[in-house]
Amino acid sequence: MTWVSIRPMFRRTVMGVNRGFESWNRPYLFQQLEDIMRGFSDSERRDVISLGIGDPDIATPIPIREAMAAEHLNRYHGYPSVEGRRELREALARYYEERFHVGADPTHFLIGPGAKTDLFDLPAVFSNPGDSALILDPAYPVYCDSCSFRGLRIHFLSGTYENAYLPPIPPSAEADPSVALIFICYPNNPTGAIANHEYLDRMIEFALDRHAVIIHDIAYADFTPGNKPSQGFSIFTRPGSDRCAIEVGSFSKPFSMTGDRIGWVYIRNSDLRAAWRRYRSNRDSGVSDFDQAGAVAALKDPAVKPIVQANMEVYGRRAELLEKGLTSLHLRPSGLANTPYAWFRSPIPDSRRATEIFLKEARVLVTPGAGFGPGGEGFLRATIFQPEASISEAISRLKQLSCFEPER
Repeated sequence: MTWVSIRPMFRRTVMGVNRGFESWNRPYLFQQLEDIMRGFSDSERRDVISLGIGDPDIATPIPIREAMAAEHLNRYHGYPSVEGRRELREALARYYEERFHVGADPTHFLIGPGAKTDLFDLPAVFSNPGDSALILDPAYPVYCDSCSFRGLRIHFLSGTYENAYLPPIPPSAEADPSVALIFICYPNNPTGAIANHEYLDRMIEFALDRHAVIIHDIAYADFTPGNKPSQGFSIFTRPGSDRCAIEVGSFSKPFSMTGDRIGWVYIRNSDLRAAWRRYRSNRDSGVSDFDQAGAVAALKDPAVKPIVQANMEVYGRRAELLEKGLTSLHLRPSGLANTPYAWFRSPIPDSRRATEIFLKEARVLVTPGAGFGPGGEGFLRATIFQPEASISEAISRLKQLSCFEPER
């Protein structure tokens, strides 16, 4: 047999890494926070109140855990389906119909190993060298990291308080015919902003004009502190979205399943869906059956809903406490109505320096806004994933810092 090489023949002179990786020279934002903590002694670490990483501290509902345990114990485990179990995809279709009033075909869903992984991988399929991406700013850093890693040029949708974090398309992107991807997230992490129909319609119009793909992250659509009505909605409620949009969802936050690594990608366009399926069939072997059994229980077991509602009541009390405390420090927090995050102005312009001061002088860990993009500089993010007593103590500690004055 004669093997034919599909790679050009050349001799490498040095070992190296992907050039995109070399230009993308920083660790993941939340890894940076963990690295800072490594310099602390064990006793110092125990004293830190972490309001930094968005990892739910309330346990996964028992019916979900029981479903996962039963699946693990009672079945032989071979390779799972790349698309995901039919039962789970049917449950997601019903969820879309009931939650968003959107008719959904179960075959349009592909189950993935968590929203983070899917969001990082999507540019590998739907962009090419020399393309550009339009990315909401500030936003979850994985969008920018993934595009930077693949060498894409980036245009930022510059969100501000003044434009309600619904920024216009910048002239640089309007003039760039090579925009291939548009990353948006509503309810937004880290700001808590909510999109309106007119805004999504503008993004869809731009995408269709450029033959670009919109990636809409709805990880926080059902995180509702205090069980207030969610303002998040699917992009597939809007006309034209079925031609250009991909929606990425997650079980992590509302169901406390961050460690189980399961989410979904919803694609109506058959060509885009076929490409994503082909990629996934080569990239991995699907999501474990016991994780999928837990996700089915999350959506279908009637015992789960009251547990999640009770958890959201707890989060609602924490959100009120954190908002009141930050307001007492004149920090103008926002975002807690729609996400587990308070987004607020830093007491000093340099958000990374503010994070260091909070941590070293008050033993309170928050996330620097600059980690979410250029538009995040001057802001900080804090989570409600700590008990009420810890949130109260964190506010008390911050009040002792010299950077906070009685009048600002």
